[in-house]
Amino acid sequence: MEGAYNLKYSFIGEWYDNQASLIRRFNVFYYPTDDTLEMFDLKNRKTFVRRVKVNGITLDKFYIGCTLYILGRLIKIVDFACEDTKNKLLRDMQVTFGMIKPTPTTTAGKILTHFHTHGLRVTKMKKARLSDEDVSVLFRRMVTDPTYPFLLEFLTGQHVYGLELVGRDAVESAIKIVGDKDPLKAEPDTIRALYGLDAVRNCVHVSSNVEDALFDIDYFFPPPALRSSRLTLTATLSNCTLCIVKPHAVREGKLGAALEEIDSAGFDITALNMFIVENINAAEFYEVYKGIVPEYKGMVEELASGPCVAMEIVAKDKNVNTAVEFRKLVGPADPEIARLLRPQTMRAKLGNTKVQNAIHCSDLAEDGLLEVEYFFKILGL
Repeated sequence: MEGAYNLKYSFIGEWYDNQASLIRRFNVFYYPTDDTLEMFDLKNRKTFVRRVKVNGITLDKFYIGCTLYILGRLIKIVDFACEDTKNKLLRDMQVTFGMIKPTPTTTAGKILTHFHTHGLRVTKMKKARLSDEDVSVLFRRMVTDPTYPFLLEFLTGQHVYGLELVGRDAVESAIKIVGDKDPLKAEPDTIRALYGLDAVRNCVHVSSNVEDALFDIDYFFPPPALRSSRLTLTATLSNCTLCIVKPHAVREGKLGAALEEIDSAGFDITALNMFIVENINAAEFYEVYKGIVPEYKGMVEELASGPCVAMEIVAKDKNVNTAVEFRKLVGPADPEIARLLRPQTMRAKLGNTKVQNAIHCSDLAEDGLLEVEYFFKILGL
């Protein structure tokens, strides 16, 4: 039994220490028998974090390139630390790049759900406007294809969703899930067969091999130094409100359903980004509830427990107050009460408990813009 208890996977993790202005490297050990982890400082050669269970961190959260929130620090997993771990987990933790082309938001939601139900998790996501240069880089393999001029015209200046997808043999799986480039030739129940129109307007693009996938992910989700100049976010900061799909709902594959609900209720998603919110930022964001709402501590812990998706929401009807109308769609804070009194609301359909109620939205009309700015200006930088 002792051997099983000490079964562990080993990774290399990096943490940027702001105070010292340097990157610290660690061995991050994960013990699957009890979902605990420990960290060993490689430079100082001593234990940095003793074996402990961290809320929200399980084996499926680990993959190369992921960021984990561990006891107040954002740790980026950059490599496997031993061949044994690599051999056991590499196929399950493969990443690939996907892009949802210009398409109705309801269709984008269905595509996200399709990926999830077929075993690929969305671990990064961002809405961005493509320049002609972006198209030439992301579709560099197609420059000599006869459809490329039409593709360039179709995508330039348009909004798309970029995705990092993680799962077993993710590159090959994604290619199989999306189907043939021509929707008429695609296998039934593939994304392009279900939602594509033609070889250009075929809903989705995915990387063709592992090397391309890593390049495309780095290009679409650049490091902080390049974020202001490449594939910038699309927030309008006008008559808007904030919607957050909470970490538990993202994990449970409810993101696609949330997009469908928002679109069908008469709202546009004008900006979207996936965030990992540090505990200190979650506490700051929810500070207005401190001492007022009994669930405050749980709300903070939930928001910091993994990736969430923040969206700027704008009503399609320009004569209504977006924040007020969207608040009605989200519904009562307690999903049980929502299911009784407002069964058509998002929390009634997607929420579990008062803390895990799937969706945060701005409570007050005047807070909508402030909350959007907090995520898309302050945390976005």
